[in-house]
Amino acid sequence: MYRSNRGVIANALFLIFLNLVPAARGDVLVGSNRTNSVLRFDECSGQLVGEFIPSGSGGLMRPGGVAAGPDGNLYVSSNATNAVLRYNGRTGEFIDVFASGSGLTKPSALTFGPDGNLYVNSQGSNAVLRYDGTTGHFIDLFATSDQIDQDSIGLTFGPDGNLYINSHRTNSVVRFDGKSGAFLGIFASGPELQQPAGLIFGPDGNLYVASHGPNPVFVAAGSGEIRNPTALTFGRDGNLYVDSRGNSRVLRFDGAKGTFLDTFVPQGMGGLNAPNSILFRYSP
Repeated sequence: MYRSNRGVIANALFLIFLNLVPAARGDVLVGSNRTNSVLRFDECSGQLVGEFIPSGSGGLMRPGGVAAGPDGNLYVSSNATNAVLRYNGRTGEFIDVFASGSGLTKPSALTFGPDGNLYVNSQGSNAVLRYDGTTGHFIDLFATSDQIDQDSIGLTFGPDGNLYINSHRTNSVVRFDGKSGAFLGIFASGPELQQPAGLIFGPDGNLYVASHGPNPVFVAAGSGEIRNPTALTFGRDGNLYVDSRGNSRVLRFDGAKGTFLDTFVPQGMGGLNAPNSILFRYSP
């Protein structure tokens, strides 16, 4: 795991305010790529709650990324059918094919931007496409570069409003202007960063990147038997949750030190197979 020391420190007063709000129920949603489903696990215990999106629901094949929409629904990229599918955020029931076409090929990571629109990494066309966040209508080819490749599966907006994408081929993280999509250059690179995958900005404002290399600097290589980390996120407890795709587990690490805490979801629980996306979902 690789961490960049560049970023913006979180607003302490805002965090204090959040602590005064009554806690909502939390689940962890994990995309199970080889079973064409999204599984739900309890936020506290890691125990299986059940299938949130059943195998193949709505035509889902090879889920590549999950995102919570501003409407409270869940959006999942269906990598093998070149579409983004929408599901009810409370029940997991299929709603519709939200976005497709206009060059969308092998969609992987997806996120809603500061403008409320949906940004999708189109692996097959080495580009990021933008769709209207309400209607799903295609807006434009937002970003493209020879730095984006077919293994670029990480996509996130930073605290500066710009878009960050992993460049698997060049062992780097690249940055694009969050409003125009213009290429701004390489943001992070180095010998520790090898075959980067998912990425996320942490509560400390720093960028955390899943790296397949042998010498990561935050989470040690092989810690907790981690294999091929692909997606990662921080939980309400401040700890880092990482899917270990190579052995179908979800691992938990200390969010400040990077030390291994436990296997949060054991290997293959609930049929979990090749996890590659992870999202905390909260409800009253």
